Amino acid sequence: MKLKILLDNTAAEGFESVHGFSVLIEFGKKVLFDAGPNELFVKNAEKLNEDFSDINTVVLSHGHWDHGDGLKHLSGKDLILHPDCFITRHRKRNNTSVGLSMNKGELSKNFNIKESKKPFWISENMVFLGEIPRVNDFESKKSPFLLPDGSPDFVPDDSAIAITSSKGLIVISGCAHSGICNTVDFAKKVCKTNTVYAVIGGFHLKEIDELTIKTIEYLKAENIKILGPTHCTSFKVRDEFAKSFNLLELAAGVVIEL
Repeated sequence: MKLKILLDNTAAEGFESVHGFSVLIEFGKKVLFDAGPNELFVKNAEKLNEDFSDINTVVLSHGHWDHGDGLKHLSGKDLILHPDCFITRHRKRNNTSVGLSMNKGELSKNFNIKESKKPFWISENMVFLGEIPRVNDFESKKSPFLLPDGSPDFVPDDSAIAITSSKGLIVISGCAHSGICNTVDFAKKVCKTNTVYAVIGGFHLKEIDELTIKTIEYLKAENIKILGPTHCTSFKVRDEFAKSFNLLELAAGVVIEL
């Protein structure tokens, strides 16, 4: 299995970065997971000799601009997402939009949209998790986002990809607004396994607080071999994770073989 980081908040030499996330997954078939906020994922892909001509499936982790606005630079693919990706949403602190710049009608002109709240199997070994239950007592308890009526937006459309491999379960998150522990827990149930090999992607952890500490405790108890927090995971939180895990150093242009 190979992961090519096409876009992240940081970049390897020769690649470009921006606040956003995009990764190309190669495991039996190629799947693009998220497309960042602009055309940079395409530019970085070209430097990795990828032009998306052999990719039929794109998955959107959730309906935020930094993961989905780059879709305007792609077309002719199946697009798997949660139906709530198209809701209008804003930041609480300044009322600026955080949703997608394209609505469902506009995206439908360029993609064959497949909406699913339930787990959607992309291949025999790869599944879009759909809506992730919020089951533990420490994640997804508050949100910096609002819906148009002023109520909190807990990003119900937040999802992830889970892959079953001979080494164990591999979970790839976009931002983990539903909580990375909730995500891993649900992936285990969907894939009917208790062995988690790797967890990679945005964890949406900013401070070394109770949430971060409990997340570390949960992931340590899972005996995870490979951990790659990136994108919306702050550097000080990554440093805290590094005390307990051997972390992958992720950035745009990095290629990982698992």
